[in-house]
Amino acid sequence: MIGDPLTFPVYLLLLVRLLTAHVAGDFIFQQKHWIESRTEHKWRSGYLYLNALVVAVLSWLLSGYLSNWMIPLLIFVLHAATDILKSSLKDSIATFIADQALHLLATVFIAWLYLRNGIPEFSCCGLLFSNNLLWIYLFSYLLVLWPMSIIIAKLTERWQNEANPEGGLKDAGKYIGMLERILILTFMAINQFSAVGFLVAAKSILRFGDIRDSSNRKGAEYILIGTMISFSAAIFTGILMKWLINTTQL
Repeated sequence: MIGDPLTFPVYLLLLVRLLTAHVAGDFIFQQKHWIESRTEHKWRSGYLYLNALVVAVLSWLLSGYLSNWMIPLLIFVLHAATDILKSSLKDSIATFIADQALHLLATVFIAWLYLRNGIPEFSCCGLLFSNNLLWIYLFSYLLVLWPMSIIIAKLTERWQNEANPEGGLKDAGKYIGMLERILILTFMAINQFSAVGFLVAAKSILRFGDIRDSSNRKGAEYILIGTMISFSAAIFTGILMKWLINTTQL
C-alpha cells in the first residue's frame, strides 16, 4: 500500500474504470436471451448469475488491483441481488432507472472500498490504468451508444404504436441516433460547440417538412422527440466528460 491519502481524482478515475466495466458487462456483453431468461425464470435463471460474473470479472480486470479478489466477489453478489430484485418487478423505464441507480451506488461503494486504506499499487500496467483521458473517453462513448439507446427506446415506447412508423430500413433510427451522439460527443471533445448547434439545426430542418405533412405528423413528432432526447443525452454526457477530464487532471 502507498501511504498517500485518498485523493478525489484517483477515486474518480477508479470509479470511471468500474463504471466502464459495468456498461460493458451489462449492455455490450449481455445477450438478449439472457434478459429474456431472467425475466421468465427470475432468480432461477443461470444467465442472471452469468451476467453478474461477467461484470465482476471486468470490474476486477479494469480496477488494476488484481491482488484483491474479495471485492470482485462482493460486486458479483451485489449485481446479482439487484438483478434478482429487478426481475421480480414489472419492466418499465422507472424499474430500469432504479436498477441502474442501485448498480451506480454499489459501484461508488466498491470504489471507496478499494481505496479506503490509501492508494494501492497497480498489479501491472500502471500507465494504462492511470491514463485518465483513455478511460473517460471510453466510458463516455460507451455510455452514449448502448445505455442511451435503451433509455431512449424506453422513454419513447409509449408513442411508438400511436406513431406507427412504416417503411424505412430496419433499426436505421437506432444507428442514426448512435452516429449523431458520437458526432456530438466528438465535437464537444474537440471544443467545436458551434458544430453541435449546426447538427441540431440540420436535423430539425430535415424533419420540418414531415411535421407540416398532417398525414405523417405523429410519426414525425415521434422521431423528433427521440432526436431531442438523443441530442440532450449526448450534450449532457459531453458536459460530464469535460468535467471529469478537468477534475482528474488536478
